[in-house]
Amino acid sequence: MTLVRDCPCSGQSMTLFTAPWILLTLYGEDGRHGYELAKIVKGHMEKMGVSLNTTGLYRHLRSLEKRGMLRSAWETPDKGQAKRRYFITEDGKYCLWTWIGTLRTQFDLMVRFFEEAQNLFPDATFPGKASETDGRSAMKEM
Repeated sequence: MTLVRDCPCSGQSMTLFTAPWILLTLYGEDGRHGYELAKIVKGHMEKMGVSLNTTGLYRHLRSLEKRGMLRSAWETPDKGQAKRRYFITEDGKYCLWTWIGTLRTQFDLMVRFFEEAQNLFPDATFPGKASETDGRSAMKEM
């Protein structure tokens, strides 16, 4: 069997939806520092068994700010280091709403896909996070 480790089907090249997680977090908790955002978003992903590259999160913050989805302001306390706080803009709220619609459509498509797959393989246990089954054993049932 060909290894699929580098194939898109393995999920390695899929986005972790870091940008919508950042926007959603700031919508609910505006004015967070980058470190706080990283901790919150990382927590959501770790619940699903997915790791987050914190450096990538900061790249997303800069990109979202350049695109006008976020704005930031430096907080310079009398003691300690200066920290940058991030705030969602009106454009960012619109972008979040668009993400929600896009992800909802993708979710609906995935649900439909798994319904069709279950119809084709009624006795199969599908691999992935929902089960701990080895994909090769499920493939034998096909």
